[in-house]
Amino acid sequence: MIDSKTCVLIDDDKDDQLIFKTVLKQHFPQYSLQTYSSFEQAKPNILAQEAAIDTLFIDLNMPKYNGIDCLNYLRNQEQYKDTPIIIYTTSNNPDDKKRSLQNGATSFLTKPSRIHSLVEELGKYLSE
Repeated sequence: MIDSKTCVLIDDDKDDQLIFKTVLKQHFPQYSLQTYSSFEQAKPNILAQEAAIDTLFIDLNMPKYNGIDCLNYLRNQEQYKDTPIIIYTTSNNPDDKKRSLQNGATSFLTKPSRIHSLVEELGKYLSE
């Protein structure tokens, strides 16, 4: 796995973490996944890695620091100015999407209800 890439998921829902991890392992084996249940948990780890993270997925609706808070903080860090950061959420509210994109999200992904759809959507963001 010389060409291994790193993907981070920050999501407070353990079931969503498990589904994401399973899909990544089966369909995108070139990626290793780091999961965190909160931004407080993720922050020291991802800041220490700097350029090692290729793509971040952040849940929009989390307690204390929501996805927009995380996004704003990361976009103000030099090492994450150009890193793909996707807001990954159950919301399909156009205002949430607009606000996410205005705050620097690379994209806004509503969590699909089917595994096949998640595989298709992740394929748009994770390169071979």
